[in-house]
Amino acid sequence: MNMTPYRSAPSSTEQGWPKGISYIVGNEGCERFSYYGMSAILYVYIIALQGSGDYATSVVHLFISGVYAFPLIGAVIADRLLGKYHTILWFSLVYCLGHLVLSLTEGSMSGLYFGLSLIALGAGGIKPCVSAHVGDQFGKSNWRLIPKVYQVFYFIINFGSFFATLLIPVIRSYFGWSVAFAIPGVLMFVATGVFWMGRNKFVHVPPQPGGHLGLLDATSSIFLFASVGSLAFTASLSTPIAIAVSMACLMIGLVLFQVRQSKVRDDGFLAVSLAAISDWFRRLFLRISQWGLLFSATSSSGGSQGHGAPKPRSTLRDQFSTEAIDGASAIVRILSIFLFVSIFWALFDQHGSSWIRQAKMMNLNVLGFELMPSQIQGINPILVMILIPLMSYMFGHIKPLLRMSVGMIIASFSFVVVALIQAQLDQGAQLNVVWQLLPYILITVAEVLVSVTGLEFAYTQAPKRMKSTVMGFWLLSVAFGNILVAFTARFAGLPLVDFFWVFAGLMAIAAGLFALRARYYVPQDYPQH
Repeated sequence: MNMTPYRSAPSSTEQGWPKGISYIVGNEGCERFSYYGMSAILYVYIIALQGSGDYATSVVHLFISGVYAFPLIGAVIADRLLGKYHTILWFSLVYCLGHLVLSLTEGSMSGLYFGLSLIALGAGGIKPCVSAHVGDQFGKSNWRLIPKVYQVFYFIINFGSFFATLLIPVIRSYFGWSVAFAIPGVLMFVATGVFWMGRNKFVHVPPQPGGHLGLLDATSSIFLFASVGSLAFTASLSTPIAIAVSMACLMIGLVLFQVRQSKVRDDGFLAVSLAAISDWFRRLFLRISQWGLLFSATSSSGGSQGHGAPKPRSTLRDQFSTEAIDGASAIVRILSIFLFVSIFWALFDQHGSSWIRQAKMMNLNVLGFELMPSQIQGINPILVMILIPLMSYMFGHIKPLLRMSVGMIIASFSFVVVALIQAQLDQGAQLNVVWQLLPYILITVAEVLVSVTGLEFAYTQAPKRMKSTVMGFWLLSVAFGNILVAFTARFAGLPLVDFFWVFAGLMAIAAGLFALRARYYVPQDYPQH
């Protein structure tokens, strides 16, 4: 057994690329092939089972919301209990199991739901850890390479995505659904192996606090998350039961957290946030009491002012260090940025659902080749690989939040274009699918400006102890966007053209609010020394 201790911090003198980066990039390329290969046929698979485009849109976006909501759980487990490396490794095996279930349960809706749940848990669990883990490999001397590594990271994501989107629909047409779902599972297993091979090359930032305290942190956080997340699984039950389950999870989470605090007082984001909320209510009660005493003193003859007034208790700064309070404040500021990005993801992820639905109404013959509707989205990763260096050259000198503002405005225009295309289709026009190239170019430019920049922003602005957690919140913005799409898709009879116009308008409003918030945001870097 290799007993060589892992490095817990990056080199303070290394100025080039860290040795573990190639393993992380290789892992990410295979994992993204796995995810996008499965996603490329998911929408048409659900239609084949159920026959409803609206239902398929809803299921696809609920699945995506799960993939991007579970990162909060993975982030807490990584930061508090297992560390990023072990969290990635174990959740990757859950991911592989999900693909296996899909492959072995062809034609079964219960198998579909179970397999997608495992994939959502596995993919969601590793998502915040991988993007934070790659940043952990860099120290102060090579910190300048952080923007470049996230560009490389995003390039390999789309490299895997392109080949998966191109090949898996073809494999499905020749060999059936089971084989088409099995191949992404094989690639996920390869991804896990590549990551394991790099274990001695990585910087392993240890979890804090780890051990029993870390277990209490992770367990309480999971229950607190389930107080909201359980609603996705209890939606088919009666409202009282759904609320009861949610409240039970909330109470268990709070009790476990209090048990943890009674052992050793934590000063993380949750502890500071709950203390701040409690402090706010205490001060509110104090003011109400003082107003009541003042009213009594002025309205009654013989009353004595100040009698029985509650004494002030310790303030938040008496309970926590300045670093802990500033760290929690930093996360709140970051979340105020992420909130508006949710609408962008509501638009972007529709290239795997409503845009496929539009493509099915168009002439799919391009240069003599008959394309499949699910293959059209393959243009997105090609454009990303082309546009990353181009956008870096054109917008690299612009501040990150301004770049993201421009991207969100462009995203709105992409949906204006698909709405105009849909209006022509509804009037009986016979349009070639090549017309979709324009909105794809627009949404991909927006993706590069928003998503690539957002990864860099989320990591650099996160306090050192909360890198994975902040990445989890970044990914949660994707979940909220997809929940919005799933909810809107349930409005039976909403014409597709109106569906597109709704999201174009929402994106325009969100872009304006984002730009206003970004103007007053003061950035601060937190390198991992």
